Amino acid sequence: MIKSITTALLRLPLRQVQMRGSAAVSGDQECVFVRMVNDSGTVGFGEASAWAVFSEQSATAVKSVIDELLSPALVGVEEADRHGVQRAMDAVVPGNAVAKAAVEMATLDLASKSAGVPAAYLLGGSTNFEIALSYSISSFDPDAVRDIARQKDAGGYRIFKLKVGAAEPTTDVRRIRSLRAAVPDAAIRLDFNGRGTEPGLRVLLDPAREAGVEFCEQPFPATQITRLERLRTWFDLPLSLDESVTDAGTLEGLLARGVCEFISIKYGRAGGAQGVIDMSRAAARYGVGVYCGGLNESRLGVAAAMHAFSTVGTLVPGSDFYFPFEVLDDTGVSGATGLPGATGVIGGPVLQSARLSLPRSPGIGARLPDSWFGVEAAA
Repeated sequence: MIKSITTALLRLPLRQVQMRGSAAVSGDQECVFVRMVNDSGTVGFGEASAWAVFSEQSATAVKSVIDELLSPALVGVEEADRHGVQRAMDAVVPGNAVAKAAVEMATLDLASKSAGVPAAYLLGGSTNFEIALSYSISSFDPDAVRDIARQKDAGGYRIFKLKVGAAEPTTDVRRIRSLRAAVPDAAIRLDFNGRGTEPGLRVLLDPAREAGVEFCEQPFPATQITRLERLRTWFDLPLSLDESVTDAGTLEGLLARGVCEFISIKYGRAGGAQGVIDMSRAAARYGVGVYCGGLNESRLGVAAAMHAFSTVGTLVPGSDFYFPFEVLDDTGVSGATGLPGATGVIGGPVLQSARLSLPRSPGIGARLPDSWFGVEAAA
């Protein structure tokens, strides 16, 4: 039974500059972490991916929802009753998928630790789950694209996602050709993040075909589905949707319109593991492939997402889980709320040659320092 839930809002540094559209993002990001304790003293952890660059909800708002609404509603609820936990959260506030995903993650960690099994086992997934990493390249400079791709290829990456649509189409053509020349045998996908235009897509189509691009992700803004239908009349490369994928209920209508071959599912945007499972089942009913999307998770959040995706039969090769291994430094942080941060995330997925495998320990397989929550470690 859940006894207490506490949160910490922390700033985690970024190891490299990330491009969001035409703007550079660097420095650090705010993250919300959850610590849940049951009546036996077992501790579970959760995480909210609430970086404003990629999430509709700010970290401060997520923390407030958890502290003021979700936590009081869940004290006394059995952590093993995942559907009961979801009903209790939905009863006090609609929506707020990112906040609910963080709390659901903590209950999953807590319940599987209490049962002495990896979280994948409780979800009906595979504890032997592995997934390759895809590396996203956002630099506008074709020469930088070439150099980055060669460096990552040497490190084992065989899948690359090129961010397009923010630069001029002719520049994107040069970037696509530079990427293909750098990694002749790698898989290439294009990600527009909703910034594509019909004229720009016409310029890119032939070069993308020539480069063997596997699919194009989210060419238009999330709600512009009719525009996608028109695009399908002449644009013959496979399409994947990301920002348009929000919840299982609306996903059914989207899939019924036949506008994509693939969808990218993100753990936080799905509201947690059950959302990932429900969305994946919906995609399977329409013969649409599922790709493992990611936001800005630490190794804790990536581990939780991997447990959830281990339940999906066949996945599109690759994943966006490179973030805590390449961009986000979760190894030791300072607290935005004044909490000490002598150590960072402990454990998590095992990385080898740009592939991740699930940790085998009970629970999610990653934990957080007690000091992040102002709690003294047990002697």
